[in-house]
Amino acid sequence: MALEIKRPTVALIGRPNVGKSTLFNRLTGSRQAITDELPGVTRDRLYGVCEWDGYEFTVVDCGGIGPESEDPLWEPVADNARQAMRQAELIVLVTDVKTGMTLSDDGVVKELRKLKTPVIVAVNKVDADVHENEAYQFYSLGYQEVMFISALSGRRTGELLDLIVEHLDWADYEKATPAYAAQRYGGSDTPETRPETPAALEEEFDLAELAEEDYPFAWAQDDRPRFIPDESWREKPIRLVFLGRQNVGKSSLTNALLKEGRSLVSDLAGTTRDPIWAEFSWENQPYEVLDTAGIKRVSRLKEDVDYYSLIRAERGLRQSEVALLTIDASVGIVEQDKRVAAKIAETARAVVIVVNKSDLLEEGDLQRRMYEDYLRGELAQLRWAEVVFTSALKEKGLARMLEAAGRARESFHRRIDNKALQAVLEEAIALSPPPIVKNRELRFFDFRQIGNCPPTFLIEINDKRIMRQAYRRFLYNTIRKHFEFAGTHIEMVYYVKKRKRAK
Repeated sequence: MALEIKRPTVALIGRPNVGKSTLFNRLTGSRQAITDELPGVTRDRLYGVCEWDGYEFTVVDCGGIGPESEDPLWEPVADNARQAMRQAELIVLVTDVKTGMTLSDDGVVKELRKLKTPVIVAVNKVDADVHENEAYQFYSLGYQEVMFISALSGRRTGELLDLIVEHLDWADYEKATPAYAAQRYGGSDTPETRPETPAALEEEFDLAELAEEDYPFAWAQDDRPRFIPDESWREKPIRLVFLGRQNVGKSSLTNALLKEGRSLVSDLAGTTRDPIWAEFSWENQPYEVLDTAGIKRVSRLKEDVDYYSLIRAERGLRQSEVALLTIDASVGIVEQDKRVAAKIAETARAVVIVVNKSDLLEEGDLQRRMYEDYLRGELAQLRWAEVVFTSALKEKGLARMLEAAGRARESFHRRIDNKALQAVLEEAIALSPPPIVKNRELRFFDFRQIGNCPPTFLIEINDKRIMRQAYRRFLYNTIRKHFEFAGTHIEMVYYVKKRKRAK
């Protein structure tokens, strides 16, 4: 039975640009929240886990309450923060010693006094003792617990954590233990940690001999394919990531899956900035979903925030299993959709093409098939991906989308028997031999799978220079067709093996 750990929730509340996101990153030991001098960067609620003195609690980073950011969405952002306030067991009111007390601070306090939730005041940006004299003015807010901290340098954040743990009620919560991470991630501290390359693979050939052009694995930290050695991945949540250009409905789909308004939704393009990570369950299958900011062309990244959003979206893609490429049905395929598809291809993930806002299309199976053919023609590099029609507004197609993601994940993890692989490829080569180039014959020595996630295959030949691209596609399509690798990228590695008897 899976170990369940219930964690109390601590919400970071305050007006814009007081350092809530910096404190969130400090407490969670991450760089999940985007930080910038521009007020109003955070819009959605971000959740992270803080561990202190053997206890774990959930930290919520919220957008600022107040109009200082000049963000057109500041009112729904504030409502989002108020929802976090109501759900929290403890609130940390973050203020800024450099700007002092403001009317917005008073407005936040009035909101807090409507609740019975205990409050700790964290006076931020107190970088040295000389700033403490200015910080004493925040005692006038009427709260007994006031801490002078610097989220950027970490000054006195340990004392703040001691105070948080002291004020939380741990009677109804289990104490966090390393066994939780070990049970959930199969002995690993983080879900991203991958098993080592099998020793048998190292003995068969020297991976160090492979050139970079032969081995383009952007997802692996050390640029090597890996095997997931057992079936333990089946017991873990399916890791999904929504990707697409701006305003195609990724946040609406996330909210529909979670059945709550976690992600802020509006008609304004670029509403989502921070990636929103959440867990949910659907028909007893656990999932982890990441809602990312809309991907724009690099030349159109006008602000640092846009650049940080792009970097976090790409990082989330590398850590996922299934990418949900989201398309706006009412607009169709545009050039930016093709760029997003190319970005997914670089990381070689499993893919499901999600056509959102499908309620705006004409009804009928024939129209859907025609639209699907149109998609496959425009996204030629993803012809093998399953297409699912959804409507986040009407909550239609969600079950089909998750079922398609499950099938794509199966293909992503699939391992096939090397003898069967050799038999299929040897027969295909015998029936359709490669062309002779400059009086040289292309010879094949061995075929085997050397990794999964994504499935990766090694083909040993005598000379790569005479291996034509058309014949590479022929071998690629042969593997995909015979072993039904629908829904996932597969990788091919061509390795030159000399002075060996050819098959």
